Amino acid sequence: MKFLKNFIDFITDLKVVKFSAIGAVIIWIGGVLMALLIGQLDPAGPSHDPAGFNPAINYVSDLGNQDLTPMPIIINWAMMNTALLSIPVALYWRRILIVDNIKLLRKLLANVSVLCLLIGMIGLFFVGVISEDVGDVWDKLFPIGYFWHDLVADIAFGFLLLAGILISTQFIIYPDILEETIGLTHAKKIRIIYIINAWVLTPIFYYMFYTVPYLWYTDRFWTFLPWWQWAPVWEWLLMFSQSLWLVSACVLTEKRINRELPK
Repeated sequence: MKFLKNFIDFITDLKVVKFSAIGAVIIWIGGVLMALLIGQLDPAGPSHDPAGFNPAINYVSDLGNQDLTPMPIIINWAMMNTALLSIPVALYWRRILIVDNIKLLRKLLANVSVLCLLIGMIGLFFVGVISEDVGDVWDKLFPIGYFWHDLVADIAFGFLLLAGILISTQFIIYPDILEETIGLTHAKKIRIIYIINAWVLTPIFYYMFYTVPYLWYTDRFWTFLPWWQWAPVWEWLLMFSQSLWLVSACVLTEKRINRELPK
């Protein structure tokens, strides 16, 4: 128990949280961009994409598939390390959302938000561990009637969606979070951006991704489906919308920590 307490104290140390927030942003953005660029080296041919990796017809997870990119380790590494670095940030957000002498409902909302964020990050970590290639092996060794890779991806997308909605809701119900706790001077603009992204865009992208036909590039679905039924397009939009609020959460974390750390 003492080891666990010391570990939690370490990962919630302000300097560790600040380092984690900055590292998570750099690794995630850099990892995705690098994976996309290297994915363009994928040779065209009958067993590959028509013209290298194409986000319009290839899923995000295809960046972790050795049949579609020369270096699938990049996106898998980025997912795992971003998830690990986001854990201290998620725990710190409990401090941001919960202040002294608050009502039970506010404390409950904060704890549920952080729990959803942590579960989402665990899902993201295992999306990197159980990549498409590894998932094919797991499906054969440990059959569960569902694709292992898709399962962990569903967990990541679903719980990050819930976390975004809950945290954005608290920005509305409790204005002091952005204005007093974090110290934003243009809190209204940030609040509007969060609400539009978390309440409107992300749920729309999530709904469309999980309701349109789930087809692969080998099905050549772009030849018979309209663009708005291309599942990869909606998954990329979903990933970008969730990345927006996660990256901004890391930026807000750093801003709050800078107020706490002695100058």
